[in-house]
This record gives sequence, C-alpha cells and structure tokens, in this order.
Amino acid sequence: MIIQEKNIEGLFLAPMAGITDAPFRTICIEHGAKLTYSEMISAKGLLYNDKKTKKLLSKTNPTEPFTIQIFGSEIEPMKYAAQYVSSLNPVLIDINMGCPVSKVVRNGEGSALMKDLGKAYKITKAVVNASKVPVSVKFRSGFDNQNLNYIEFGKAMEAAGAVCITLHPRTRDMFYSGKADWSHIVKLRENINIPVIANGDVFCEQDIKDIRKQTGCYDVMIARGSLGNPWIFLNTIPSLEQRIEVFMRHVELQIEYNGEKKGIIEMRKHGAWYFKGLKNSAKFREIIFKAESLEDINNCIKLILQTDKS
Repeated sequence: MIIQEKNIEGLFLAPMAGITDAPFRTICIEHGAKLTYSEMISAKGLLYNDKKTKKLLSKTNPTEPFTIQIFGSEIEPMKYAAQYVSSLNPVLIDINMGCPVSKVVRNGEGSALMKDLGKAYKITKAVVNASKVPVSVKFRSGFDNQNLNYIEFGKAMEAAGAVCITLHPRTRDMFYSGKADWSHIVKLRENINIPVIANGDVFCEQDIKDIRKQTGCYDVMIARGSLGNPWIFLNTIPSLEQRIEVFMRHVELQIEYNGEKKGIIEMRKHGAWYFKGLKNSAKFREIIFKAESLEDINNCIKLILQTDKS
C-alpha cells in the first residue's frame, strides 16, 4: 500500500481506546509493526483544547509510522480535528466509524454513523478536504444483521476521498462476540478500488496466514491479538525471559510517559496480558493489580521467576 509515496505494508497495530498509547505503540514498532494507530481521539476534545485529548497525540518514538484516529458526528469539529492533527504529519488520519461502545453510539458517533450513510459521506468528505495528509476510514459490516451495508458504505467512503479502508467484519450489535466474517472483506474488496486492510480475530501466526489467504489482503490490522504479545508482529513465540525483558521495557516507557504511579497503574492490565498462562498466574494477577510502584513491579517479577523454578 503506497501512502505519501511510501510503501507501507504488512502487520498494523489497531487503534484501541485505553491501550494504544505512545508506550505500547513503541513496543509494537520495536517488534515489527509496520504502522500503528492512536487511541480514538475526540474531535470535540481537540476543538475545546482538552489536555487529556491532546496527550493522546504524543509519541515516544519520533520516527514511528503513526496514524491518528479521530471520531465525531459533527462536521465542523471533525474539520478542525483534521486540520489540527494533519499538521503533526501522521501517515494517515483515520476516521472511526466502527466503535460499538454505547456512550459513543448514543452521541451519533462511531458505528452509529453506519445508520446514516449521507452524514458519514459528508463527514469523510469534509475531513479529506481539511486534511494535509491522506484519510482512511474504519468501520464494521453494519449496525446489525438486518443492515449489512458495508459494501455500500465502502463505496461511499471511496467516493468521499478515502485512500484505504479497514473493515472489522462484525456488526455493531455483536461488539466482539461471535466470529468475524472474513467473507465480508472479500466482497468489499471486489466492489471498491482502494486498498482494504483486513481485521478481526487475528491472534496468532496461523490466523495471519489464514486471513491473508482467505481475503487476499496482505495488510492485516491486529487488535486484541497484540495484548501482551507484541511478538505477533514478528511471528515468534517468546521465552519467559523475553516476556520479562519486554514487559520491563514497557514499564520504563510508561514511567517516562506518565510518571511512576500512573505509569505503574497503566501497566497492571498489560502485566496480566504479558504473563497470562504462566504457572500461578492467578496469584500474579492478584499482586500486579495492587502494584503502585516500580518496587512492586520488581517484586511481581521475582514471584514469576521463583514460581518458574519451583
């Protein structure tokens, strides 16, 4: 996929609210992700100069190939957001039209826009016109099984000026349950002329091979499969020592980014993911979810090593 005269292809880190902050994106880049996506960023938050929203635009790796994902349901805030974030020169601006979370949908944002094709088109067109960088759109198969409009939606996004599309082949009503229907990705590719990034239920090397074979998409976006497992971008299985090394690197980045206390709190969930499946993992989770300092984290690691030797 050629974007801004650069060939960017392979495995991409999906946008995930509360997860794909600058430290985690850096970890994934260091392990082979070819493109990363920010957490979803509120257009109104940028318009109102919200500090927490603006921090989501931070990077810990200045050379990171970075896509900024924005969301909103009103044209003027989305235009402002596009102008603001394109000045940071991301690879892409991505528009979130797939988030299923109730508070987002209630505001007419995220996957709610799949119920209003005309409005979705106008928003995308406005963002394309306001942005200095290319624009992509991420959406779902439809709002529910009675409204599988992903082909029509994809055509509209292409007509509005999107340079590529990511399809998560579940409906909004499914959230993350059931199985992603990769055949929807195939059908979408057959009906539009811009690249499609495959997404949904990619948790291991075999899943990557399967989704590429079944959809014909080389570019694959990985979400939950990357949690505690940045090695998925390298198609390798880490040793315990490698898990510990990368986890501690992640801790270091979080402390630099958020300070020790907040950084350690952020690392609680990541620690549970990094060490999932180990002996005595339930005890480890209990301890790490109480961690408040680097000393607490080091004690957790000692427990892991002691348990491994026993």
